[in-house]
Parts: sequence; C-alpha cells; structure tokens
Amino acid sequence: MSRILVFGSGSVGVLYSFLLHKAGAHVVCVCRSNYHTAQLHGFTIASSVFGQHSFQPAIVRSVEDAVSLDDQPFDFVLVCTKAIPKSQASVAKALLPAMTSDSTSLVIIQNGLGVEKEFARLSFSGAIISGVTYSPTSQIAPGVYSHTETQRLAIGCYPAAEHSKHKERLFSLSALLKAGGSNVTICEDIQIERWKKLVGNTTWNPICALSRCRDLELLNTSSLASGFVRRVMQEVVAVAAASGYAAAITEEVIDVQLLRSSAREWPGVEPSMMADMLLSNRMEVEAIVGEVVMIAKALDVDTPRLETMYVLLSGLDWSLQAQH
Repeated sequence: MSRILVFGSGSVGVLYSFLLHKAGAHVVCVCRSNYHTAQLHGFTIASSVFGQHSFQPAIVRSVEDAVSLDDQPFDFVLVCTKAIPKSQASVAKALLPAMTSDSTSLVIIQNGLGVEKEFARLSFSGAIISGVTYSPTSQIAPGVYSHTETQRLAIGCYPAAEHSKHKERLFSLSALLKAGGSNVTICEDIQIERWKKLVGNTTWNPICALSRCRDLELLNTSSLASGFVRRVMQEVVAVAAASGYAAAITEEVIDVQLLRSSAREWPGVEPSMMADMLLSNRMEVEAIVGEVVMIAKALDVDTPRLETMYVLLSGLDWSLQAQH
C-alpha cells in the first residue's frame, strides 16, 4: 500500500487526499486550524465530477507526528499550501523529517510560477514533481468542500532535465491517481503547463479580487471588459514567449481561457484570490502575478496592465493584513 503525506489540507489538499484515499493509498493529512474538525469527522467532498463522499484519512498536527506513525517512509509527500513567499521556506523546512529516504518523492501542487525554488534547495535526493491542477474547489462548511466543473492534473519533474531520471516516479504517481479516478497527464516540461494556466490565473485572479466580481459577472459589466481581459492575457503570453515558450503559449491559449469563462453558468467562478480577499486571507500575489511582472522586467517586456494590477493587488493584500 502506498503511503502518502499531504501537507496543506485545504481545498486542493483535501481533493487529492480523497482521490488517493479512493485509490487505496494510506493517506496522512497534516492539519492545523482544521485539526479538531478533521480528527472528529474527516472530510466530505461534494463534487459535480465524483459525487458526494466522506472519508477519514489519518489526521496529525505536524510532519513529526506523521513520521512517528510508521517506520516505513512515505512514497509521496504532497505540498498543497498556498504559495506565499514568506511561508515557502518554512514549509520546506517543516517537511524535512519526512524527506530522509531516496524513495520519497516531493509533489508540489501550487499555483503560480517559481514555486519549486525553495523546495529545490532542500538537501534530499528524491524526485521533485511539480503539479498544475484545474479543479475548482472551495470550503463550504468546516470539513466540507464543494468541487465543480473539472479535475485535471499535469505533472512533471523539476527541473525538466530530471524527467528521464525520475520518470518511473511520475508513472507511479500517475497510476495511483488514475486508480482513484483522477485525470492525470505526464509532461516532459511542466513549466509549459504552468504558463498555460497563468494566462488565465494571472489575469482573472487580480481582476476578480480587485473588482469583487466573478469572471462571468465581470464580462457582463461593460462592453470594454472582454477586450481588457484579452489584452491582459496577451501580456502574459508575451512574457511566456520571451521566456522561451513562444511555440506553446500562443493566442490560441487565450481563446481557450476566454471560452471557458464565457461558457460557465452564471455567475461564473470565484478565483482563489477573490475567495481569499473576501475572507481577508493572504493572497498569492507574488507567485501568480509578481513573478510574471519581475520576469517581464528582466526580459524588457512591456506589461502596463499587469504592473498596474500588481501594484493595486499588493496594496490590497497589505491593507487586508493590516486590519488583523
């Protein structure tokens, strides 16, 4: 039986815990604020894709507690926390007790760009697998999560040059997730998938957080909205092209993203930054927007709309935290 440690038992972490549990793996979830609820009741997923299910993984407070449960190493350690710069290093350090075996692979399922950097600094020889997921999930009550629309996960080694060395680990993770019903794709260069998602994420997250509108709501507010959204996406595509991904990140990716939004049922989806903003939580400003803007600066790519939203979003994030 595969042993899985999940660090970050929020929406994404719970969804993939469910899929791995469904596949027959022994899943251990590190919980903090939701520890007591999860310990007593487990988790419930209400999914338009998988149906409604309740499940009870092993619940612990820390990585040390997870390691103490069994002498056997974990096969995979999933990181499903929000990608906040100040916390990435502490998360990486917290995982060290579970990363002592060469047979343990680290799986990073986070939004944004450059999220693997802190984990790559860890001194362990196992594979680092980067994951890009499309799986709209949100908590609707303590321990209860709503999942809608789709579930897709792209996985690949970080860095991409490690693909041949660790491809068996990729196949093993893919097979396990598929056994639980997951839609999984293995990529030789996962950064292509990160850029594809960023075309939508780097655009819709700040727009929805700043406007307090879901994507479809925003598109219906003004005759200028659709054109503005497309031009922001074009800025992301330009940065991706300058970064060496011109062949993969094209205008067609923009068309797909806009089609997804326009085809949704009213009122559309609430991106993660909008959800965090409404709850006064920290937003993933740097990973999703700031990293793209900084790369644009370094490569001399003009991104006036992205820069404006980055400045405003940084101010909003600061003000929300200042209120606490």
